[in-house]
Amino acid sequence: MNMVVVYYSGKGSNKFLAGKAADALDCEAVELKPRAPGLVMPATATKISFGNKPVTQDIAGFDRVVLCGPLYMGSIAAPCSDFIRKYGKAAKRIDFITCCGSTDEKKDDTFGYGRVFAKLKECLGSKAGEFEAFPIQLLLPEDKKNNDNEMMNTRMNDDNFNEAVQQRLYSFQSKLSR
Repeated sequence: MNMVVVYYSGKGSNKFLAGKAADALDCEAVELKPRAPGLVMPATATKISFGNKPVTQDIAGFDRVVLCGPLYMGSIAAPCSDFIRKYGKAAKRIDFITCCGSTDEKKDDTFGYGRVFAKLKECLGSKAGEFEAFPIQLLLPEDKKNNDNEMMNTRMNDDNFNEAVQQRLYSFQSKLSR
């Protein structure tokens, strides 16, 4: 199956996750580059965006596009929504992964990843593929899981890419190969 991982990362965790996913899926990772990088947060909040620089890959040539990016305030980051607006019709199937601050326990709360996934699946319709969250909380030791400061300051990296996170990635990879 011909796949590509397309990602946007604000602070590095989703870039790291995209790289791990691309390695697991044996495909290329392509970075989304916003036209106004300093305005990603306000663009996400207001749903007004300046778009991304064009990707050079032919999105229609892939069986699956794995989109990877952060969630801000109950929405996918503007560069990811811009990608969907520009390339969504050309894509055959769009899967989505995120390293996010939402926890599994609060996934269905107002800003939880479950609600974001539901909106995204509705938007993508029949092109919606598999969706998976990699909450920052999974990266933390048990005694720091409820520490908001630790949650805000932790970035996914080789040192904290633990068994729970690896298992979640393996599960996601398995779903795509069916």
